[in-house]
Amino acid sequence: MNHKLLLRIIGFGLAILLGWPRPVAGQAGGEVVETRVEHRFGEEIRFFARIRTSVPVLNATVTFGIPGERSQIGSLSLHSDGTATFRYDAQQNLLPPFSRIVYRFDFTLSDGTQFSSSTQEYVYTDNRFAWQERSDSRLRVHWYAGDAAFGAFALDVAQRGLEAARRLVPMNLEAPIDIYIYASPIDLQSALALGGQGWVAGHANPKLGTVLVAIEPGTDLRVWLERQIPHELTHVLLYRMTGINYDRLPVWLREGMAMNAELYPNPDFEAALRTALETNSLLSMTELCTAFPPDTGRAFVAYAQSQSFVRFLIEQYGVTGLFALITAYADGMDCETGARRALEQPLSTLERRWREIALGENRAHAVFINLFPYLLILGLILVIPLWGTVGYLLGHRTRQEIVLLERLER
Repeated sequence: MNHKLLLRIIGFGLAILLGWPRPVAGQAGGEVVETRVEHRFGEEIRFFARIRTSVPVLNATVTFGIPGERSQIGSLSLHSDGTATFRYDAQQNLLPPFSRIVYRFDFTLSDGTQFSSSTQEYVYTDNRFAWQERSDSRLRVHWYAGDAAFGAFALDVAQRGLEAARRLVPMNLEAPIDIYIYASPIDLQSALALGGQGWVAGHANPKLGTVLVAIEPGTDLRVWLERQIPHELTHVLLYRMTGINYDRLPVWLREGMAMNAELYPNPDFEAALRTALETNSLLSMTELCTAFPPDTGRAFVAYAQSQSFVRFLIEQYGVTGLFALITAYADGMDCETGARRALEQPLSTLERRWREIALGENRAHAVFINLFPYLLILGLILVIPLWGTVGYLLGHRTRQEIVLLERLER
């Protein structure tokens, strides 16, 4: 075997192993020589390719989508200068902000020959704003309002927040986490709305590894950063730990862990818990497994309970117990039995112990409060017949006394 033939065989084998793109100049009658994607956030995305071929194109498409979700196929418009374009309507077909889009162009010629571009990525940024960036190997902080000092401070908070979250969740930084700081809640609200998502004060897209937060008017900047950024970073790390099973975790566990990672916890939670305990309006932890109440006041109590309950579990069982709990729920166990498998006690027992130890609830008093309506009904059932009997006896005695008095008068 001569050396040229051997080199060709080796080259062909490497091409298969390394997954080189199919288009090769001069082969198969055509090649893709240029690709480009442009967009206006919330309006449109334009895919562009330039091809070189001597044979007419029969069919041309672009395949694109967010990794892990179903891909879409768009039919390209062909132009006489060898370019092909496709416009995606981002107003009618919403995409989350900062989505990572994977795309590829495919062409079929009139003689049946097929060729494609390599698969590439594009980030659907909120390009309504001129973002600045400050980063390290693990985090990238983006902002558009504020100077370089603001960006440096935000990155410092993010680094400390990441360490706080790591004490609760194993670190998985296979890819850096992006943090986008909006200058107002209105700006963030519009970004989420244009991406087909509801309004929240802070938002993490764990799949994308992105965190979006908004500066609340009138809040202390340090407090706001130290609360929101660690909170949302915890959601990203928790997703990277559990993957597609993230949504199986109880809401109280996800939110409770995120709030325990905050560098500046909400001081109003303690008062909310005390009031709820005094008014017998604490929510059952079972109620908080799938969702928090829509009512703002009750939702605030739900967050306060989740923070306190998770902190209690950490104090009683350590981070090891917390990991066991996450694993049990990620495996698909329900709220009650997941706790039993991980901590050898059902959720209802853990809740009772939390109320007694962490909140100082008097169990006997709580039992009396809970049973009071039933005791009242039972009392009425017993008292009404007894009252009738007493009334009868009293009435009978009165008649006897009247007869006796009449006899004495005679």
